[in-house]
Order: sequence, then C-alpha cells, then structure tokens
Amino acid sequence: MPVQVALRVILDGHQQTIFDDQLGRGVQELILPDRLILGRQDVTKGDPVPFRTITFTDHRKLIVTPYERREVSRRSLDLALDPQGNYLRVGNIGTHEVEVVPGSEGRIAHQQVRTFVVEDLKQQPIRLMIAKNIAIELGVNGVIPEREFPEPTHSQTNISQSVTDVAMMLRQSRMTDGYATPSGPSSADIERILGAVSAVLEKAASSPDFFMTAAENVCRLGNFDSCSYLGLDLTANQWQCEATWPVYDSGRNERPHFDGKALEYIWSNRRTWATPSSFGEATVSERIVVTPVLSHDSVVGALYASKQQGMLGDDVLADCEAKFVEVIRDCLTVGLERLKQEQEAAKHQVCLAQFFPPGIADRILYDETLLETREENITVLFCDIRGFSTISSAVGSVRTLDWLRDVLGELSESVIRHHGVLLEYVGDELVAMWGAPDSQPNHADLACQAAIDMIGKLDRLNHAWSDRIPEHLLPFGLTIGINTGDCVVGKKGTDYKYMWGPLGPTVNIASRVQGATKQFCPKRAGEETATVYLPPNILITEATRLTLETNLPTRHLGSIQVVNIPDPIRVHQLATSTAGQWNHLRENYERGLQQFESRNFLDALNTLDNIAKIEELRADGPTRCLRDRALALLQNPKLVGDDHPTWLLDQK
Repeated sequence: MPVQVALRVILDGHQQTIFDDQLGRGVQELILPDRLILGRQDVTKGDPVPFRTITFTDHRKLIVTPYERREVSRRSLDLALDPQGNYLRVGNIGTHEVEVVPGSEGRIAHQQVRTFVVEDLKQQPIRLMIAKNIAIELGVNGVIPEREFPEPTHSQTNISQSVTDVAMMLRQSRMTDGYATPSGPSSADIERILGAVSAVLEKAASSPDFFMTAAENVCRLGNFDSCSYLGLDLTANQWQCEATWPVYDSGRNERPHFDGKALEYIWSNRRTWATPSSFGEATVSERIVVTPVLSHDSVVGALYASKQQGMLGDDVLADCEAKFVEVIRDCLTVGLERLKQEQEAAKHQVCLAQFFPPGIADRILYDETLLETREENITVLFCDIRGFSTISSAVGSVRTLDWLRDVLGELSESVIRHHGVLLEYVGDELVAMWGAPDSQPNHADLACQAAIDMIGKLDRLNHAWSDRIPEHLLPFGLTIGINTGDCVVGKKGTDYKYMWGPLGPTVNIASRVQGATKQFCPKRAGEETATVYLPPNILITEATRLTLETNLPTRHLGSIQVVNIPDPIRVHQLATSTAGQWNHLRENYERGLQQFESRNFLDALNTLDNIAKIEELRADGPTRCLRDRALALLQNPKLVGDDHPTWLLDQK
C-alpha cells in the first residue's frame, strides 16, 4: 500500500480539527488527495467557515482563514501528488512568500513551485507558514511526530497580553509586601509599562535607533544595568551585537560580553532564559535575562539584559523583570514583522506598477479580486518595431538591447500614461490592454490615444539614436494593431509559470491586424521614381472604431481575411494627424475602395491615381496596394472570386 501524505492545521500553536466534507466528520489529520488548494474563505462563492474542505471536480479546497484575513489569498497554496504518490509538489499561487520549516528548506516565493520527496517526509515533516500564526504540517501515513516543531510562546506578538501579565505580577508582588490592594497595580505602573511600549512601537523598524530604543527601555523598565540587541546571522551562524544601552565607550566602558550557553538555550528552545534564583547572591556576580526575537518559528535575534549582583531583588520581582524584557521583545517582533510586510508590499507594488497604472496597482494590493478570472469587454493593442531585424543585425546584440530598452520604455510610458495595462514584451513587440482589471467605459479611446502618442515619439527616438544606428537604416517606425471585443481575463499559464491577461479571439485578431499593416505596403519601389512606400502606422478593427466615444480621424482600408481567423475583418487606419492632405487622401481612397468593391476597377484606378499625383501622398502604401489589386482584376476578370472584395492574406 503506498504511503499517504497527511496534513494538519496549526493555529496559535494548537492543532485544529478539520471537517472532511467527504467523510462528513471532523478529523485531526486530512489525508492529502491528488490535489488540494489551501486558501482564505471566499464568501462570494459560498465558502464555509475555516478548517472545512470543499470537493470540486478536479481538486479539493481547504479553507484555512476567514474572509477578513486579507494577508492570505483565496488561493494560497496548491498541493499536488504525482500519480505514483512519490513526490509532493507545493505551488505558491498566492501573493506572499511562504516560509518552510525547518529553516533549511527556505521559502517558496510567489508563483514558485517546490517539490518534496514523499519518502523524506517520514523522517522530516515540513511546516508551511500560511500566515504568522497559521501553519500547515505535512507528514506521511497519518503520523506526524509530536514536538517536531517547537511552538512559539503565545506572548510573542500579543503585546496587550504581555502588559496584562506583567501588571498582574506587580500587583501580586506588592500585595505580598503590604502596600498594594487586590484592586490591581497602580496607575503609575501601567503608565510606565505603556510608555516603554509606545516608545518602541513609535520607532520604525527600519530606523537606525530602533534596537537602541528597545534596549534603553528594557533598562528603564526593569532597572537593568545594560541591555543589548543581538541579531542572528544565519549564514555565519553567529550572534552579532547591533545595539547596546548604555552606549559602549571603548575609552571608559568594558566591551559587553554574552553568555554563550544562555544564547544556545534560547536558540534551541525558543523561550526566555533567566539566571536561576537558587544561584544566590553570593555566587552570582551578574544576573541576566535573555529572550528570543522570533519571526514565525525562526529565531532572528535576542534581547540580552543584565544587572550586577545585589540589584535584582527577590524571586517574585525577578520573574516580573524577565516579563519586562519579554514585553519589549514583543514590541520588537511586531516592528520587524511590520517592516517585513511593508517591504513585501513595496516589492509587490513595484512589480504591479511596472504593468498597471498607479491607481489600479494600488487597488490590486488591497483587493485581489480584481485579478480573478472573468469575462470583460476590452481593447487590446499590439505594437511592433518596423525595421528591427535589419537594425539589430547591423548594430550587434549589446547595442540592440540598449536600443530596445529605450524604445520599449518610451512605448510603455505611453500605455501607462493612458491608463493601460502592460501585458508582456515578446522580442521587439509590446502587448497592452484596456478595460480590465478596472472598468474603463472609454477603453477603446484610451488605447487609440496611447497608439497616437507612441507614433508621436518616433521623431525624438530616431534623433536620439541617429549617432548609433547607420543612417541608411533610419528612420525606424512602428506598426500597431488594435481590436476590441469580449474576452476572458484572468490568470493563465501552468503550475510552473503564471501570467495575468486576456485570452481568446479578441487577442488573436489584434495580433493579426498588427501583422497585416505590412501587407498594406508593397515591398518594391515605384517604377518611375525611387518611391519607398510606407505602411499605415496604426490599424484598428471595425469593432474598435464603433466603440470609440470620440471622433478620431480614420480611413476605411477594406476587409481582410487573416490566417486562422474564419471571418473577414474590416480594418481602418487611425491617423495621427489631420494636417496636410489627410482629408484628400481619405476621401479619394474611400471613393476608390467603393468603386473597387463594386467591381468598377477602371474607375477605381482613375480615383487612386488622383492620390498619387500629390507628392505628399505618393508614398502611401494602402493606395498603391489597392491600385495593384484593381489593375490585376481589370486585366484578368477571371481572378475575381466569390470572396471579393475581401483581401486574402496568407501571412500572419
């Protein structure tokens, strides 16, 4: 019988009962199915309360936190066994990295997958830290060794409980001495404790005097002679003194020393060590209290407080003083966790800001439902650098990368400035979208304005690179395709690599339309002149044009049939300017197109020739392409097929 992987849920150090929906009862250990998703309760989908399973067609889900715990994603971890049950794959599909205990296993970053050998879990189970007080333990055969993972003390990050405990210790000690009443500790005691707590919490953990403030308040709160914060360097496996109060003066003070056995104790046991009272004043020159600072189950530092002989007081007061140190330790823990969360949030925000407009990036940080899969009406833009292959071959790979970085950076800025989402870069191609994840009623207008802005940057980019790209290869240009339609938007990819974006025919058509721009440009020069024909910079589909809310200048170029798209697509050129002879070009071309579609090929030729008589319009690629088609059909009417006037394109 193959071994089975069992799962336990640990909350605040206590094992939780899991309600197995298939068995209809609670269990201490859940036998892992082929695939199990762990995550936060999703009330919009009717999820039950935490620690219950839900069975779906191809997987099960275990709810590990209520809806309010927003630091845990609705889909946080994806656990899957291979068909033979030999390997356990753990994929982090949430938004935060997950720590793996023991510490030698490190962490599982966002969108990273780790694989564990099931046989190894017999000897060494693993713990996955879903949140700071929630852990998942995984072992085999339904047997997970007890005490395999030392539990953190409950006071680790519960400052209010720590303050209450130390206040009650003061009350009991003073009642014994006869100058306190059962009503509780004095207001002065509480004020002194809370003052020390506030002094530490007000400091940012990134502040250079954060640890110094903690050490100072330990001494003031517990009447210690000195206190140090020691950080644990896991790489060198050494303690490093990062702050000492009073400040060490090499000219007058002796260098502080630390008890190695006490530090070894707190590292091994994850709990406070204090000099035993039974040692007696006569034999102990120094009394110390050492308490570990933990991050999840890992010791990251220690507070080391000491006082000289004769100043510690009686045994009850010694317990109280140890609690003083733990109160400040809890403040350090909260500060360090807050710093870590801020750093993770900042890193995540930087990542989001690279692809999403600032307003949307901020919203996603606090509302991950914006990224959930759903159907939306969107506009997609594909942009390609014209002349890239020729230029890259001439300037070499290093300079090509610099050039590409500069150009794509400018194009990306146009997308973000017009509230678009950067989806990806594919070689010299940029892909962007509008309309999701945030609703944008004018998404077609925004995409078109971004495209116009991109074309407007070409003169400056060509000038900036004129001294590094051979003159005969300049100017380089852009070709842009835009389409609008309904599309499924959300996470896509595999367990090994996830992406967010649209999927469906709307995207494919936008890509094909961008590729079709070069089809509207004959590759040969003019017969009588050295005319170099230019393609339309921006092509938009009929669906996009009909969605526009503003009156942007367009020219209907006709219907095309592109590869792998069954229906013809009506395309329009989006003009970047109406200056010069644009209106003459648009009117005559569209008149010639109507004549061509009506099979009046001679009239179409005459109309299109009127365009070519104007010097400014002679290089227009679409005009020349339509004239060539009209001439071919005029000379050989048998070429007119049932699909006329659709232009069949055989290249992507």
